[in-house]
Amino acid sequence: MTDEPTVPQGYATTLFDLAGRVAVVTGGGSGLGAAIAIGYAQLGVTVVVADVNAAGAEATRATIAEQGGQATVAMLDVTSRDQCFALADAVKRDHGRVDILVNSAGSAFRSPAEDFPEDKFNFILDLNLKGTYFCCQAFGGVMLGQRKGSIINIASIGSFVGYPWASAYLASKGGVLQVTKGLALEWRDRGVRVNGIGPTLMESPLTKAAGSTTSITADFIKARMLRPRLGLPKELIGTAVFLASDASELVTGHIVMCDDGYLTA
Repeated sequence: MTDEPTVPQGYATTLFDLAGRVAVVTGGGSGLGAAIAIGYAQLGVTVVVADVNAAGAEATRATIAEQGGQATVAMLDVTSRDQCFALADAVKRDHGRVDILVNSAGSAFRSPAEDFPEDKFNFILDLNLKGTYFCCQAFGGVMLGQRKGSIINIASIGSFVGYPWASAYLASKGGVLQVTKGLALEWRDRGVRVNGIGPTLMESPLTKAAGSTTSITADFIKARMLRPRLGLPKELIGTAVFLASDASELVTGHIVMCDDGYLTA
């Protein structure tokens, strides 16, 4: 990038070029994380697929390899701060840098608020919010040392609006929104941008496991959709590429909504 106000010849052709960059994608063994990891690899990014699910992470890596991309697998429990920092050190050692972090590891649990189990509440907050924060700390530290990097947190329509039987999830994703804003404010002048993606209700293993495709929660959300269909994981790749690339140089502290217009209703 240059401070020159004119547009030099060929400038736009490089804006979305991610070739040669290194990305860490947590939760990369399935769903949204897997789709984003595969999408990055198709653009020449070396991807570290980080997940507590070894089989899922290996499946993503194998898909990337079959398509001619470069990826490795890393076992990671994002709720362990020590593991997050250990992986950040390992990626820096093995690849020399970390250009992109996507925090996609997450889960959900459905229950009426008055009966919400304490262990499930703790699990959701630890994984969705604390896990995102720990990874931002660990990999953000590497990026701050480089004075360049892009962090992309997976938020939700639930970062902004409510729906029933999802109080812990809503609390966690509201927290992801505020963490995104806070870190963006602290780190912008040190070269690190922090943004998020806010998906609508998605067709993914997580939503199926949580009963989110047919449930009180899902029915509430579906009734307010502008179009009666769930989002597909691959439909987040374009936004993930934009936020990772130099095309979004002036974008930080924002959640880019991929909600098919849900928040306009």
